[in-house]
Amino acid sequence: MEIEAKFRVADPRIFTQLLSLSTLGCAILIPHAAPEQQHTIYFDTPDEALRARRASLRVRVVAGRRIATVKRSHGAVGGLHVRDEWETPIHAGVHPRHWPPSEARQRALVVVGQKPLVARVSVYTRRHCIDVHLEGWPVAELCLDEGYIEAGGRIVGFRELEIELREEGTLTDLDVLCAALTRRFSLESEPRGKRTRGLALLDAISATSRAQPEAVEIALSARSA
Repeated sequence: MEIEAKFRVADPRIFTQLLSLSTLGCAILIPHAAPEQQHTIYFDTPDEALRARRASLRVRVVAGRRIATVKRSHGAVGGLHVRDEWETPIHAGVHPRHWPPSEARQRALVVVGQKPLVARVSVYTRRHCIDVHLEGWPVAELCLDEGYIEAGGRIVGFRELEIELREEGTLTDLDVLCAALTRRFSLESEPRGKRTRGLALLDAISATSRAQPEAVEIALSARSA
């Protein structure tokens, strides 16, 4: 189960300030040695079987490693996101039938079957990871992400913060951390994940394409009147 809170960081100065934090309320923040460069591609079947089931399938490349992840959303309330999550390292191919035996493979095949996969959304991210400790326990991971989302030839940039609970963390811990953040910084909750924002770009392209024939028809009608 993945439980995380997402916030937009509209002001680049605040992003820089967040990167320099060493404490957050009672929490101790321990940054990782270096940021990660991530390239993530979200796939679906041509008939969008995954999207119809509020599920996603992605392949992420980090430091030469390829990791496949399957998620099923339980929805978002404000910036709080709850999902089932299964992942596995992979080597060749992106279709689940090529993945090594794992629960992620089984879950994906239930939805995808033998249908082909189509790349829908690409995300390029520079991620700064920070471990969050409360009372000596690693309760969460704070990630500061900046990059861009590409879908259907359109691009949108992002700068955001995620706080993901670890097994040792509780919802109360997450509430405490979010409250400490929003007291100190001007942040907006982000109700949409990166994949959802990418799909919104595709939906906008599709809506424009559907509207064009109607616009041409109206113009022709007006000309003949």
